[in-house]
Formats: sequence, structure tokens, C-alpha cells
Amino acid sequence: MTTIKFPVCFADVLLRLYRNGDIMKSSRITLTLACPMDFHFFPMDRQVCEIRLASYGFTKDDLDLQWSTLGSSVQVAAGLNLPRFILNEVKTDTCTSTTSTGVYACLKVSLFLERRWAYFLVHTYIPSIMMLFISWISFWISPESTAPRIVLCMAPLFGLASIGTNVNDQVPQVSYTKASDVWFGFCNILLFSALVVAAIVNYRKRMDKLKETQQKDRMEYGRDFNLEAQHRLMGPSKSAPSGEEEEAVSKPKPKGRPCCFGRLCLPFDRVEKIDYLARFLFPVIFLIFNIIYWPCYLSKYD
Repeated sequence: MTTIKFPVCFADVLLRLYRNGDIMKSSRITLTLACPMDFHFFPMDRQVCEIRLASYGFTKDDLDLQWSTLGSSVQVAAGLNLPRFILNEVKTDTCTSTTSTGVYACLKVSLFLERRWAYFLVHTYIPSIMMLFISWISFWISPESTAPRIVLCMAPLFGLASIGTNVNDQVPQVSYTKASDVWFGFCNILLFSALVVAAIVNYRKRMDKLKETQQKDRMEYGRDFNLEAQHRLMGPSKSAPSGEEEEAVSKPKPKGRPCCFGRLCLPFDRVEKIDYLARFLFPVIFLIFNIIYWPCYLSKYD
């Protein structure tokens, strides 16, 4: 706590003596106080800050502190506007304490503050949602385009980490999980999962190409071997197989049909099937998370 007394030509104190013997003394002091806060629901949190005035050396029998019954005991400046909070209410109460040395009078002022979280909605939540959408574009890109898919997953991951760092710098470090930590943690999981999907699709595509190349080489080798054996058995007088026959021999087997469930048909190719499922699975998971996240934290805010 920091206390500042204003140095002026005369003592900044008001002293008034009434006819009935009452004495009013008023002094102007500026205080810088610390308020212990709970950040479980940050940035949609509400805080209650208390200011306590108590006597340390005089018991209640010697010095009794009471709130004035004439008008408002605590006056708030008209047009007060805090950049981060909204002052909803001011309450006064007593906090008389009893110790081994006696009973001491105490007065308490409770300030009910509500955080302005529209700033975090515009600069934190909406950009993070847009980064998730950017990463999901990779599911619609051809599996052969490896570099664009990786870039669309890595860039939002770095951007989200930067936003999370800026948000955490605005509050003290705490040992528990805040509402913002839950949001950024889940978004990081989705972004990392999109990157894993891109890696799996790239790996499966390369494996399929390798298998296709090996199968084509085996078929080519088998065709040449069959033609040579047939030429030896039939002799030179027999005509060699025509081009249509060679094409029939070397033509690979057609792929199977797509897997259909009613009117919904999934691609038979495993690589395309992974992308197809990811296009719908990731948005659905994120939608379910929002259905749980916002009512849970906004209920405390309201």
C-alpha cells in the first residue's frame, strides 16, 4: 500500500467543532491498494475488493469506528470510468475483530468490479477461431501439396501461441487453470491434431505411391516374362500378341467401389477418406466444445 499526502501551503486537513461537542476531522490522502483476485474465470471474471480501516492500538472501548448515518458514507466520483473494470456496487460494513488483547473496531468497504471482456472477445477469441478455420483449409487441399498443408497448420499454431502469451502477460502468474488457459489449450490441441492429420495423409500418400510403383514394376516384369515364354513355346511362326492383348495383360485391376451409406458415399481411397472425415469431425468437435465452454463460464459471469 502506498500513501500520499499532498504538500501544500497549509495542512490539507478540515477540522470542524459543532455546538453539541462533536468534532469532524477530514484529511485528503491518496492510497494505492492491492486487491487479491480470483482468476479462475478470467477474462469473464468478477472481483470483490475490500478496503478495511481499523484501529491498531486502541480497543473498541477507547475508539469506536462507525459509518455515518447522514447521507452516503462512501462517495464515488461522478463519471468514473475504469479501463478494465466496471464498478457495479459499493457496500459498507463493519469488521470488528477480537484478539487476545481486546476487541478492535473496524470498517469495511467492498467494491464489486466486473471485467470488461469485450476487448478479449475481439482480440483473443475471434482471432483464435479464425486461425482454426485457416488450419482446416488444409483438409480441402490435395494430398500431393504437402508444403501448403504444413504451412496452413504451422502458421496458426505460432500465431495462437503469440496471442496466448499476450493475454497471460496481462494477469499475474497463478498456479491454477484460468478460463483463457482452457480455451487456448483446446485450440492448440485442435491445431496440433490438424498438423498430425497432414503428416499422416502425406505419409499414406507416399506409401500408396510406392506400392503402386512396385506393383506396376512387378506387372511389367511379369508381362515381359510371359511374352518371352509364350514366344518360345509358340515358335517364331506364331504371331506375337497384338497391342490390345498386351494392354489387357498390363492393365491393372480396377479399384473397388466407394463405400456408401445410403446417399452418403465415402471415397474408397484411404488418404481421401482421412481428409473427408477431418473436414466434418474437427468443426463438430469444436462446436461441442463451445456449447460446453461458454455456458459454463458465462453462468458465473452473469
